[in-house]
Amino acid sequence: MSAENSRFSDAEVARVTLLLDDAVTQRRHASASRLSTYCGAAPNRPIKPTRTELAVLAALAHVYGSSLTDQRFIPVIECVADCGAVELVKRALWGEGLDDARISALLLDARTALDILVGTWPTVFMAEAHAQLEGFRPRPRDSGEDDERKYDDRPE
Repeated sequence: MSAENSRFSDAEVARVTLLLDDAVTQRRHASASRLSTYCGAAPNRPIKPTRTELAVLAALAHVYGSSLTDQRFIPVIECVADCGAVELVKRALWGEGLDDARISALLLDARTALDILVGTWPTVFMAEAHAQLEGFRPRPRDSGEDDERKYDDRPE
């Protein structure tokens, strides 16, 4: 997002993004500690937010500013920490469940910013859709000879 479209200064956006980064990191660290203590397993996502996740958090900070630290946005932080920011964006834009509707309603003002992120990194946000679409694409034929014999009515 450009600076003129943001109601918040770059310093405010950076400050809020760092606060969100810290909140996600703390939640993931606590989750990883519980997982390793009780199950002896390693976490399935990095403790620190990825570059893509930081871009999503920064986009949200551009739209909501310091209000992202309010209690009403706790489900957003939990979703990023537990499922990842890519999943948060999918739920906010295309989700169908009750929890998705809650996330979507919370992030209604950020839809344009999230759409821009999806357009910027379509392979990241649309990987699942691309994999599903592969099943619908026509497959190349191995050789034309087999097809001709299959439809030939002449006896061999």
